[in-house]
Amino acid sequence: MMAGRRPIVFLLIAIVFLSLFFRHAHRAPKRHYCDFRVYYATGARFIAKEDIYSRPQESITPYKYSPMFALVMCPLSLLSPQAASLVFFTINFILLILAFVLSRKLIVQENISFKQRVFLYVATIMMTSRFILQVLDSGQVGILILSLIIIGLYLVQREKDVLGAAFLGFAVMVKYMPVVFLPYFLVKKKFKLAFFMGLFILFYCVIPALYVGGVQNIDYMRRWLPFISQTSFDGGSWYDYKNQSLFSLVLRYFTASSPYKISIAHLTFQQGLLIACGIGLILYLLAIFPQKRSSSPNSIEYSLLFICMTLLNPNAWMHNFVVFIFVYMTLLYYPIKVHLKDRVTLILVILSFMLMSWASESLVGDNLENLFEQLSSVTIGALLLCVSLLRIKFKRISA
Repeated sequence: MMAGRRPIVFLLIAIVFLSLFFRHAHRAPKRHYCDFRVYYATGARFIAKEDIYSRPQESITPYKYSPMFALVMCPLSLLSPQAASLVFFTINFILLILAFVLSRKLIVQENISFKQRVFLYVATIMMTSRFILQVLDSGQVGILILSLIIIGLYLVQREKDVLGAAFLGFAVMVKYMPVVFLPYFLVKKKFKLAFFMGLFILFYCVIPALYVGGVQNIDYMRRWLPFISQTSFDGGSWYDYKNQSLFSLVLRYFTASSPYKISIAHLTFQQGLLIACGIGLILYLLAIFPQKRSSSPNSIEYSLLFICMTLLNPNAWMHNFVVFIFVYMTLLYYPIKVHLKDRVTLILVILSFMLMSWASESLVGDNLENLFEQLSSVTIGALLLCVSLLRIKFKRISA
């Protein structure tokens, strides 16, 4: 039965791809290739063995990623900006499909009907389409990071820890926040996986030296993390209403220096940041807290780590939330698994969807979107998902 439906599925995917591909080809040049031009320009500078952490063009956002990722982007930098952008878009789309398929295999451990599979895919796409389009339109790396993590976790599930560690380690090279999985594996006593993940991170740090030389690579590595600090931890980034991190929510609502008319307390910046760090630490500890009945990793805890990876990112711009594909699929499957007996989870998921997606510019206009972002609606929606997941996790423990 499934085999007969595959041509229809492939046809629908092809139609969606071509529609988005030509849309991107039309929009990207007009938008100067958005964030993709950062990787493109950095790849060209890496080929020329120039300083990848300088800003020769102030109009281009600073490059905050590792030298290894700059090396990976070099082949695209040999193409024209238009061709490179379209190739990167195509890679993103293929990885998106792969992330959906492997997420379902990680989350669903038993046979489900074709209708239930369709529901999982379609409902997850609907609830995360705002973030998917953000990544595809801006040429960001969120889908790449998600797919690397999902592939790594899928390989770990197949007891291929070393290969899984290679993918998880490379995800850290793209953006540093996937490192939240490393302590989790240690808590789960997956020592081999944690060891090789750390080893691959070190290995990826060394590889660029094969091209630029040891001295240049050491200079790159010496400047990488301090450069992130300089360009990400400034006051403008913390308070930017586009920033939907947990830190920004606390700072906007509870500090005297908040530039928005929503401040309900008058804490200093340092006090607000300290409170946010405390809340973040509690959330992370709850995420990795071992279950008494299960010492093996599971999709509930993976989902909590994806939420921590996003909310604890000092610069949680909208495209970072594309990793919630896994989170939503997990929570949409849970009611199916318990035969719709858990209505609280459904209510929390729907409320989260409303807060995270209904406030988009395409639905409410630019002014209202800005207002909702000032109110941290996406952050609050993510916290509702976190509450739902923790409720399921610790309900299992107490059961």
